[in-house]
Amino acid sequence: MVAGFDPMKFFALWMFTHEQADDLMVESVERGQAGAGEGMTGGADAFTDGFMAMVAEEKARLKEQIASGKVDEAVDPQDERLEEIRFEVAQLRGTVEQMQVTLDAMAEHLLAKGA
Repeated sequence: MVAGFDPMKFFALWMFTHEQADDLMVESVERGQAGAGEGMTGGADAFTDGFMAMVAEEKARLKEQIASGKVDEAVDPQDERLEEIRFEVAQLRGTVEQMQVTLDAMAEHLLAKGA
């Protein structure tokens, strides 16, 4: 692990910057919270669901810290790493949007051909 890097905080910050999380993430968090005692016996997605539930808890703690004015404890808004994360997420969003445009065009083309 990189010194000073907290993966839980990283994912919580990522989740925090995306309040409009997609339905799959929300469902994964809900499954993870519901199956907390199941461990790895909860199915193929048990690890992911449990991990997402833990990230959601960290996000809730960050929101609490920010709301109580303890921003310094949560995250330094001037931290260059946060800006890097925002940039990377924006890049990913652009890539996903481009993929969606391509998939829509392909689907339209196939429908036009009668496939």
